[in-house]
Amino acid sequence: MDKNMDWIYRPINEPDLESILAEVEKALGFKLFVWQKTFIATGVFRQYGATTAEILRELLAVDARPLDYTTRPGSHKGAFYREELLKIKEKLDAAGVPTRKVATSRQQLWEYMKEYESKNIERYHAGWPGREDKHRIWK
Repeated sequence: MDKNMDWIYRPINEPDLESILAEVEKALGFKLFVWQKTFIATGVFRQYGATTAEILRELLAVDARPLDYTTRPGSHKGAFYREELLKIKEKLDAAGVPTRKVATSRQQLWEYMKEYESKNIERYHAGWPGREDKHRIWK
């Protein structure tokens, strides 16, 4: 790789997230740009590769409410996004990277929501405060 171009793949200052992102890169077969990594960690960036970073941000939020893909998307852009998300999720799951639940049927949605609500009740009773910054998915 050209040494002048190494900066576009540089690590961010989140060592725990970097180790997971290394697994993600291996599973997907390509390296993430620094701005994609930054978006995944903080929710803020404006550069190329936004769709992949948005999808990874959604999928790596493993404790978030399951995604409901039980109805058709309302646009071609929505259909493209959903198709890409499901492809990436499949690769990450196959590589053993933990991902968020994505329901594609009513039965799955019911099961995933039951599990999600059960976990949230346990966290509430354990005094789990949740995330202070709603835009950050990483501690």
